[in-house]
Amino acid sequence: MRNDQTDFLHIGEQKGYIELLNEGTTIRYIAPEKKYRFTDPEEQVRARFYVELIEHFQYSQNRIDLEVTVPRRTPSDLADIVVFQDDNKKDPFIVIECKKAEISEAEFDQAIEQAFGNCNSLSGHYAVVVAGNTRRSFDVKNYKSGERTENIIADPPVGYGKVQEWRYLKGIPRSEPSVIERSELIRVLEKCHDTLWQGGKFAPTQAFDELAKILFIKIRDEKKARRDGEPYDFQIKTHEKPESVANRINALYQEAKAQDPEVFRENIEIDENRLFSVVNHLQGISLNETDLDVKGIAFERFLGNFFKGEIGQYFTPRQVVEFMVDMVTPHHEELVLDPACGSGGFLLHAMDYIRKQASDYYDKESREHYLHWHDFAEKRLFGIEVNDSIARVAKMNMIIHDDGHSNVISNDALVSFDTLRNQHSSFEKEKFDVILTNPPFGADIKQSELPYLANYELGKGKTSRKTEILFLERCFDFLKWGTGKLAIILPDGILTNSSLQNVRDYIERHFQIRAVVSLPQIAFSHYGAGVKTSILFLRKLSEQEYERYQAAINQISKKNEAVYVPQIEVLEDERQTTITKGSPAQVDVTETYRQQFIAILDNIDALNQKLNKTPTKTVQRLNAFFFPAMDPTPTTEFELYDSQTARAELKAQTAKLKALEKEYKATFKAATDSEWENQIKAEYKEKIDAVKEEWEDKNTEDIREWVRENANDPIFMAIAKRIGYDATGRKDSVNELKTIREEYRKFIENPDFFG
Repeated sequence: MRNDQTDFLHIGEQKGYIELLNEGTTIRYIAPEKKYRFTDPEEQVRARFYVELIEHFQYSQNRIDLEVTVPRRTPSDLADIVVFQDDNKKDPFIVIECKKAEISEAEFDQAIEQAFGNCNSLSGHYAVVVAGNTRRSFDVKNYKSGERTENIIADPPVGYGKVQEWRYLKGIPRSEPSVIERSELIRVLEKCHDTLWQGGKFAPTQAFDELAKILFIKIRDEKKARRDGEPYDFQIKTHEKPESVANRINALYQEAKAQDPEVFRENIEIDENRLFSVVNHLQGISLNETDLDVKGIAFERFLGNFFKGEIGQYFTPRQVVEFMVDMVTPHHEELVLDPACGSGGFLLHAMDYIRKQASDYYDKESREHYLHWHDFAEKRLFGIEVNDSIARVAKMNMIIHDDGHSNVISNDALVSFDTLRNQHSSFEKEKFDVILTNPPFGADIKQSELPYLANYELGKGKTSRKTEILFLERCFDFLKWGTGKLAIILPDGILTNSSLQNVRDYIERHFQIRAVVSLPQIAFSHYGAGVKTSILFLRKLSEQEYERYQAAINQISKKNEAVYVPQIEVLEDERQTTITKGSPAQVDVTETYRQQFIAILDNIDALNQKLNKTPTKTVQRLNAFFFPAMDPTPTTEFELYDSQTARAELKAQTAKLKALEKEYKATFKAATDSEWENQIKAEYKEKIDAVKEEWEDKNTEDIREWVRENANDPIFMAIAKRIGYDATGRKDSVNELKTIREEYRKFIENPDFFG
């Protein structure tokens, strides 16, 4: 039988140990005949333990007193509860100090000293400090006054008997760890984290990482097969030192790590005293038996508080996650992926959606109900998270929710599919039915740092791209053709920025847009992000739809290519001709040498005719350059030369031409003006770019026209101004996302509903 903490109050009222008065604001302890303000958190702790002393520890209520004056201490010092060995209440046995659940580790240590002082002054045998679910008991009488470690006992003795070695035993009523409420579980988690953090000695993320390891051990220990009456390993036994507890917990961790190496690879990295304290906080609660909704929401809210600030990017608010899951309506046979899963929110809410769905088909306590959602959690939920520590948070979150963690990997979702498959065989192209994701915004993927950029259609020809843009393409790759559904949060710039038109075109070419829901500016502000975002709900086109689209694009591209490529070629020829002629100074050089070249070339041409020889390539080239508008007409002054004389003269004229060309080239080069050449190149680049831009615009315009004529699917659009919380994260009673969800249901049933 599990020990629900609320039971003790209920039992106490039923059996007449206590009575709640004035609508629960006052408590009356029947036997001591005392009343106190029950709205005080410490009083609530005392009331529960008072009843537990009677019911579980079997002490007579007639031998228990409250607010007992402590001798030899200041008059204001009162012991919260004292259990006596006699009916006259003269012989104290157990002295208890009660504190509210939210106290810090330092305050708990201070309460221990207070309990010891009271116990010693009253000459009691045992001292107990209770702070919510955290409890520590000591044998005071049989040890030196300063001892605080070796005299720790598992629990106070039952009915004045012998101190038990172990406090928590499987299957023994009132000796099982407790099923607790959501608020108490949040307090326990926060207390554990604060103990590990120690006000800054550990980084918050490191403290959380260590807490995740300890929770992992705790859950596995609760699930471990053991007979009724056998003690749980995750607890502190009587007279056990921190070193012994640490050794046992570390052994449990090594065993768990060997069986499930994908969750944690590093060892526990906290000292034995802090580990001892955390075990003390957690030993009394049952994470496995606590209701799934209770522990799920508690862990999520704890994460929500923890994830604010430096790692807020890894957390998506519950209201947004629930809305997106409800919009895509996952089925228990579908494969669901979040390629940027952060703490695992989308995966967990998809699991919760299927769990609630199971309740429509089966009795909640039936085996079929469990298998319906647990099979989905274990085999059909997948996540990728680039940050190794946060990936462990996601795995831990799923373990808390009763599994599915083995399909979460730590890697960059944008790396090659071969790399992903090597880590987990299920991460393949065209594999998944549903993707729910909130990818990281704003970070630049640079080709110089991450060469895979060039492998993306949206990355080709780019030196860098924003992560969210590449995630769009990667989601397309992951989804099944035709039926794959994508719900993705994107910055509004993708939808509105003119420079990102190509990204919008990509979306239209690859997906059917089902819905666009605009979120308010404050959607992520309490997690440190102020970017305005929207949610896109998309369906991946079928292969036939995609091929038809691509065929249309190719046809449009070829048609426009025939128009614009010739224009570009003309400009390129003009540019080359202008540069070849040279700068104004070089043109002057050419004109200066022109007549000399013409005279020599004229002679050479005449001699070639005389000898019936073909001009050399050099002569042909220079003729073409210096006689651009007409064919050269050689003179006839060499007609009377005989062949031998003509050949000698041709040789002399050719040598003269070479010397002149060498001189000309040197003079031409000296007149080079690189600034002018760069200016010419820039001018023509601008002209060519203008043609290319016009060409691209024409393609885009023609493709859009084709889409308008051939893809008339209606798109649901909505603007959410209030989404269940404000800019600080505080609850807002209005959540328009629920209304939008209902309107979307009407829309998909009848797209003409809105006219």
